Amino acid sequence: MSYYETFLLVLALVFCGYASYTDLKTQKIRNVCSLGLLYAGMLSQLMSWYLGTTTPLYIFGLFFASGLIAFAFYWFGIFSPGDSKLFWGLCLSFPLSLFKNLSGSLSFPPLILALNIVIPYSVGGLGYLLFKFVLMPNKLALLQSFVMSNFQMAALLEKFFNLLLFIGIATALTPLLELLDWQPDQFVRLLLVLMVFTLIQKILAPVPKTPVYYAIVGFACVWLSVQSAPSVPAFLLTFAFFFGLYLIVFVLAKQLVLDLASIALDSAIDVNGLRVGMIPAEQIVRVPQPDGGVRYEKKQVAFSSSQDDNIVISPNPVGLDAEEIAHLQHLAASGALAEFKNQIRIQPSVRFAPVISFGALLTIFCQGPFYLKLMQLF
Repeated sequence: MSYYETFLLVLALVFCGYASYTDLKTQKIRNVCSLGLLYAGMLSQLMSWYLGTTTPLYIFGLFFASGLIAFAFYWFGIFSPGDSKLFWGLCLSFPLSLFKNLSGSLSFPPLILALNIVIPYSVGGLGYLLFKFVLMPNKLALLQSFVMSNFQMAALLEKFFNLLLFIGIATALTPLLELLDWQPDQFVRLLLVLMVFTLIQKILAPVPKTPVYYAIVGFACVWLSVQSAPSVPAFLLTFAFFFGLYLIVFVLAKQLVLDLASIALDSAIDVNGLRVGMIPAEQIVRVPQPDGGVRYEKKQVAFSSSQDDNIVISPNPVGLDAEEIAHLQHLAASGALAEFKNQIRIQPSVRFAPVISFGALLTIFCQGPFYLKLMQLF
């Protein structure tokens, strides 16, 4: 790499270091840092075009693709707005020569940085939860909660529908990728299936779950699966594979991790003790009753969701604001939350700027996805 490109990487790491410092100290990333990195990244791309190392089409695709991924992290309730802008700016700051040994989709900076952030964070978080599980005195209570929440009739029907949706999306992606003339490796393909399935689930979340909805979407998924399969044995093999993947990822792993995280990390706070910025660990939903009354229920959710007007609060990386806290305190005063003893479960806030900075370091030192370097070592 040239001195200019090395300077760009050093500048990006300086921005990351300052963002990590302010995030750890104040739980905020200053706009001068996140927007400054975004501005510097855009200037570097224009300079690369001037030097003849990139094209306007590539800059256009990089700008919107990295922005879309950054927005997706925010939309799913993982990143705060500052974290998303920091991620966006980093994607624009990496010079193309850093990934000269890669080809195809694995040479695209937003995908590389996302992999280097999500995988280490997930592995580290899972390792910490397993450590807490080993030290937990009453492990049977967790297993009982898992069985009770997953083996009720309503939960089983919903999981069966989600299984059909998952298989329909997975089989439909194959001809779509062929149409786009994109052939990612098996790992990226499976990751893409999981991401698209999660995205479709979030998009469909506000839609009323009526029998007509289940019938239409379920039939469409089965039809896509049958049409995409070249033969009956191939269809059965694909169904068995994605059934196992769905069972492991979305039934066993996801629910166990959510239950374990709730027990090990969350704390119950009285409504009157809530403070601005606290992050709910559960969703409170307003449920109208046939007699015209209203009751409130708590739900465990994996991602932030607030599209429905009946959702009072939901997990959100931004945290509770003063208006939401006042509304909860008003509900508690009126006795609407007496069933929950006027308590809300709060999760610890995650400072993602250091996590993003660590992902940037992995990207620079490994010059691509870090797991490729690990595979070379072994």
